[in-house]
Amino acid sequence: MPIYEYRCNDCQHKFETLVRNSSEPVSCKQCNSLSLQKLISAHAVTSGAPDTACGTAPCSPLPACGTGGCCPGMN
Repeated sequence: MPIYEYRCNDCQHKFETLVRNSSEPVSCKQCNSLSLQKLISAHAVTSGAPDTACGTAPCSPLPACGTGGCCPGMN
């Protein structure tokens, strides 16, 4: 279930929402308008260790890795 970022064309409010079903309408969290623009979201870029449960590649990103069971030496 992806999280999308939107901007309302009526009140200019920006918000993120979890989209469970692509056919389900999304409305503005502030004014309830259905006139929305889906924004392009950039992934966070950081330096240092990857954002994984064990801190090393090739683990899955959090929370998929969760308990670190996918990472060698973490059990």
